[in-house]
Amino acid sequence: MFKRVLFATATLVALGLPSWAQPDLEQGMVSFYQEKFDDAIPLLDKAVRQDPQNTLAMAYLLHSYYRKRDITTIVNKIEQEAVAKGSDPIAQAQLGMAYFLKGLVMPNVMEESLTEFKNAAKDDSKCSLAYTGMGMVYFQKRMMPRAKGYFVRALRINPHDVMALDRLGNILLVDDKKPDEALQLYQRIVEELPTYPDGHYFVGSALYDLKRYEEAVGPLMKCRDLDPKGITQGFDAAALIGDCYMKMNRFAEAITAFEAAKKMKPESQYVQVRLEKARTSKPNS
Repeated sequence: MFKRVLFATATLVALGLPSWAQPDLEQGMVSFYQEKFDDAIPLLDKAVRQDPQNTLAMAYLLHSYYRKRDITTIVNKIEQEAVAKGSDPIAQAQLGMAYFLKGLVMPNVMEESLTEFKNAAKDDSKCSLAYTGMGMVYFQKRMMPRAKGYFVRALRINPHDVMALDRLGNILLVDDKKPDEALQLYQRIVEELPTYPDGHYFVGSALYDLKRYEEAVGPLMKCRDLDPKGITQGFDAAALIGDCYMKMNRFAEAITAFEAAKKMKPESQYVQVRLEKARTSKPNS
C-alpha cells in the first residue's frame, strides 16, 4: 500500500483543484489569529455546518475553544449532537475530532477518538473526515507510515481536504526528507486557501530545505503577517526568515528578522542565540 503513496500524491497535485475556501472559514481564521475567539467561533461553526467534513474548519473551531480554556463546552455540545443523530457517520467522526482535542490534554481519551473514527469509517467507507481523523491520531503518536496511509485514503475521497494535505506534506518534508514533493502539496494548499498561514510557512520551509533561500523569504513573511502573534506557525516563520538571511550573508536583514521574532516570543533562547550570531557576523565572513 505505502509503495503507492508517492504515486497518489503526484496524482492529487496534478488534479488542478478549484478553490473550496468558504468566506465564513476565512473570516473566522482572521478573528482567530487576532485572538478574538468569541468572534471566530460562530463563523467557524457556520463553516462546519455548511461543510461537515471540512477538517480544517473543524480544527479551528475546536482550537478556538481550546484557546478559551473551554474544551468541556464544545466536547459536550458535539457529544449531544452525536447522540441525537444516532449512528450518523459524520457526527461520529466529528465526535472523534472533539475527543482528539481532549486527548491532547488527557492522553487516555485519544483511544476514544480513534474508536469514533473507526466506527464512522465502518458505517461509511466514503467518510473522508474519519480517515483524516485516524491519520491525525497516528500522526500524534508518531506512527508515520500508518498516518500517511490514512491521509492518502482521505484525499482519494476528498482531494480538497486541507488538513490531510497539510499533514501528508509534513510527513514528506520532515520524516521522509522529500522537500520537493512536500512543496507541491503546500503550493496547492496556498492556492486553495491563501489565508491559511501554516500553508505559507511550509512552502517557505520546503524552499529552505531545498536551499532556495531567496524564494523562501516571501511565503515566510506572508505567514508571519497572517499570524503576527505566533499562535500557530507565525513565530517559526519569523525565525526562519532570519535563518534565510543568515544563509545569504545578509546579516542586517537577519538582525531585523530575529528582532521581530523575539518580540513575538521574548523567551526564545534559539532566537536570542541567532540574533547574537547575526550581530557579530560580517558580510562574506
